[in-house]
Amino acid sequence: MSESVDIGTVPAVATEHLDSEEVVAALHALSASDKLKLKAIETAYLSGTGMSPKELLHDAMCRAILGNRKCPRDVPVMAFVVQTMRSIASHEREKRHREITDGSPHEKPDKAMPVVFASAPPTPESILLDRESDIVGGILSCFDGDEEAQMVILGVSGGRRGKELREFVGVDQAALDYALKRIRRVTIKRYPNGWTP
Repeated sequence: MSESVDIGTVPAVATEHLDSEEVVAALHALSASDKLKLKAIETAYLSGTGMSPKELLHDAMCRAILGNRKCPRDVPVMAFVVQTMRSIASHEREKRHREITDGSPHEKPDKAMPVVFASAPPTPESILLDRESDIVGGILSCFDGDEEAQMVILGVSGGRRGKELREFVGVDQAALDYALKRIRRVTIKRYPNGWTP
């Protein structure tokens, strides 16, 4: 008599990415402190995008939930949302730059996206903010996977110092000093001659 195999007991193959229910659960599980950090990070990334407050964070979370952006299982959801916001903001800046320099949008306007008119050239202030955002983004990309260093960079770029910076990052002074030292080393290598707007 041959043994029968119960098909129902065959283990399912684990996927490499979180599904939408897991993303929703992970977002709900974020602490109040993490949610405040995400809002602060969003504010840092908004410059030069033309997006309104909360729009960038909302867009990043929607893309993660809907599966337009897939969150790998080995990446914390908060770090994934931060990287998604950075990517969206970068694309929005590029799109605005094309619209301003070409004088015509490359794509049909989306009702959810603000339409940018190229009636006036960019101001020196907006150019400086865009360049600063690019530099912050460039330095952040050197620390992919190092959430603590990324939080320090975002905190400093947002004008936080001392106690406010320690609370924003969630570390003591010794950990903050060590993170700043790591960031300085990388920044000196990446920008040996400094940077000029």
